[in-house]
Amino acid sequence: MEPGRVTFKLGDALRLGYEYIKRRRDRAIINVASVGLAISFFSMIVLAEAFHRVQSGGGAGLGVEAYQYWMVAVALAVSVIGIANAMLIAVFERYREIGTMKCLGALDRHILMLFLIESSIVGAIGGVTGFTAGALAALLSAAISAGFSNIPGIPLAEVIGLFSASTFLSILLSVSATLYPAWRAARLDPVEALRYEL
Repeated sequence: MEPGRVTFKLGDALRLGYEYIKRRRDRAIINVASVGLAISFFSMIVLAEAFHRVQSGGGAGLGVEAYQYWMVAVALAVSVIGIANAMLIAVFERYREIGTMKCLGALDRHILMLFLIESSIVGAIGGVTGFTAGALAALLSAAISAGFSNIPGIPLAEVIGLFSASTFLSILLSVSATLYPAWRAARLDPVEALRYEL
């Protein structure tokens, strides 16, 4: 490390992001629920389609209509707007903290990384919980329509692929919703941020 140079590693960002999520648990729960609900709807629709496809012997799925995919798109868009709003509020609440960090030598990219890591953690938790809830809802729906003894099996590789896609999508949504608030936070003038009153 060069003298006088501030280092901010990924581990530091993960630790600080996790600490902030713990401190502001209520807001984090709302963000996780926002992402989780959208992802659960998405995974429920996709898994319901897969159940129907397997049940019909590999033919086209019969249970999911095109308008339901539009509803999923709307749910995902609403989730992004909600997260962006919550993160903008978080930036305003943390003006003094951001100003202090910048006065201590934090660069714009450090502040940006901090917010993006925080939103990635929230997105990952929302993705896992959303997929779990969606999978249970799809399983229950298939059991009700086909009978509990006739639930068709979906290949494990397909379920793992959907789980990975759901988690990646939720992280992507959360990070993309945070880009503008994180950019605003990174561009703050430290003197103005320290003078700011809520």
